[in-house]
Amino acid sequence: MAGTTKATRSTTAGKGTKPAKGSTADAPAATTGASGRTGRGSGRPAVPPGHPPGTRVTRSGKIRKPTRKQRRINKMRARPPTRFLITYDINGPKIRLGIGWAILIGAATLGAEVGLAVLYGAVAALAGWQSARAWKEWGANPEEYTAGTIAGALGVASAFGFGPVGLVALGAIPLALFSGFTSDGARSSYLGSVGLTLQCGLFVGVAAAAPALTYRIDLGGFIALIVLVCVYEMGDFLIGSGSSNHVEGPLAGIAGIAVFTFAMAVVHLAPFEGYEVVAFGAAAAVLCPLGQLFGSAILPRADARAPALRRLDSLLLLGPAWTFGLYQYLSVRGR
Repeated sequence: MAGTTKATRSTTAGKGTKPAKGSTADAPAATTGASGRTGRGSGRPAVPPGHPPGTRVTRSGKIRKPTRKQRRINKMRARPPTRFLITYDINGPKIRLGIGWAILIGAATLGAEVGLAVLYGAVAALAGWQSARAWKEWGANPEEYTAGTIAGALGVASAFGFGPVGLVALGAIPLALFSGFTSDGARSSYLGSVGLTLQCGLFVGVAAAAPALTYRIDLGGFIALIVLVCVYEMGDFLIGSGSSNHVEGPLAGIAGIAVFTFAMAVVHLAPFEGYEVVAFGAAAAVLCPLGQLFGSAILPRADARAPALRRLDSLLLLGPAWTFGLYQYLSVRGR
């Protein structure tokens, strides 16, 4: 009996050493984790106040300064917002996205007008929707799905020629007028809703129609357009995103246009004869940065989130002007 009693006591003591779930024995560990000190399940210590965003604190308590990329982001976010001057979004893999966009254009070119119309029409539809959504966040009442439909339809219609694009542009007006009755917010400010719906969809759609229409006119003219736009956007983003002002980025893009325009003139890129391509390059150097400002005018402010619109903003003015100019240039020469 004595042996049994001792065994029972020892077993009871052994079980008692293991605290039950939720007991007060776990309180010190929980307190340690909550206070930010090292311990099982605890995160990194909190950053002391007064340090810039991106500052990190190691588990040992050392304070590490923000990385170079984070310092660039902080500098960009410290800029006061503007109404028209572009604000560069440098979050995410922007360089890889730019390369991917160039690859998509190359793949779409293999499908001729249809491939280009589908690609740019899809981006235009998204741009129209995002632009209208940006206005809704500011209290306006455009119909975002109608704006996206108008923009996408204009881009897709470019696969069939100038006539269908004109018909879709005319049909956009009654469609916007009708959509103004589909929601209470749009009915309360009917004319404003219709105007913003057309503003967000029509201009983007016309810009998206330009590449396929230019391809229909002449392949060389299409190549020159895409090359100059891509060169401008690359120089503008790479330099402008790290600059402390709004001028260096566009100037870098314009310099890139000048270099590639001279190269096209030297190799006599068809259909241009001699140095006549310089006139088209000069138009691109002026209209690409103005297109960015026009893109900001479509939005409620320059820093409104509409990445699909920013993908097309360099074409907003240059696209229609290039298409018309190329058509007239070849008509004068009987081609």
